[in-house]
Amino acid sequence: TDNSSLLTFVIGVFLANFPEAMSSSGTMKACGVKTVTILAMWGTIFVGTGFGAALGALTFPPGSGEKRSSILIQAGIEGLCGGAMLTMIANTALPEAFEQGGNVVGLSCLMGFMCAIAVKSLSMG
Repeated sequence: TDNSSLLTFVIGVFLANFPEAMSSSGTMKACGVKTVTILAMWGTIFVGTGFGAALGALTFPPGSGEKRSSILIQAGIEGLCGGAMLTMIANTALPEAFEQGGNVVGLSCLMGFMCAIAVKSLSMG
């Protein structure tokens, strides 16, 4: 991939995860979890994600996307991850958001999806 695709990907990941991270960190802090513990948990996720990315890069090097088996495995992984994210959002984030934010949450969620689609569209153009 080129650098513009990488940049749009990083921006998309940041936009998608920042509100979730702030919400869960605020909830943990309100429940009395120490700041050091919260930072340690997010640090562990950060490092684990880096290892996962490295494993993915080693398992599927550039050019491996041409094999049918690699395409199917990658599609399965992406589908599983997407389903897990939607499940988490539907079970945890949306009910809490509606409780605390009211009806504006639906519009905010829609705008988040629109931002994701815009970032994806810009990276394809």
